[in-house]
Amino acid sequence: MGVTVGAAVREPVRVVWASGGRSRETCARAAGAGFEDLGTLEAVTAAADAVLSVCPPHGALALAETVAATGFDGLYVDANAVSPATALEIAGAAAAGGARFVDGGIVGAPAGRRGPPPRGTPGGAPGAAAPRLGEAAVEAGAGAAN
Repeated sequence: MGVTVGAAVREPVRVVWASGGRSRETCARAAGAGFEDLGTLEAVTAAADAVLSVCPPHGALALAETVAATGFDGLYVDANAVSPATALEIAGAAAAGGARFVDGGIVGAPAGRRGPPPRGTPGGAPGAAAPRLGEAAVEAGAGAAN
């Protein structure tokens, strides 16, 4: 799903990612989508104004904690299918690193699958969490901000 969302917003915004520790298949998908590889998560968080977390739900909290450990102080958008209790834990982890937190979600078909395009539901006004997201191929809707 991450490559689908990243590819949809790549034209209005710069999409960076970290290839370190990722599979050959993931690297090929990211390269094919035109993402800019910065190699490490530390390099990504140093360069990014916002981090959009799109991962399996069981890894969402650990990712937020890892991002917080880099000192990332931008906007952290968790777009994973996690419980409200886990979302609160992720919000705490993001805040511990100095980031602002938005709980969101993505509904739609991932890369290579037929179906409706991804629809993001970030907190606040439509498109507020991810500037210009509403101009991309991913629709931005309203959700809950923390």
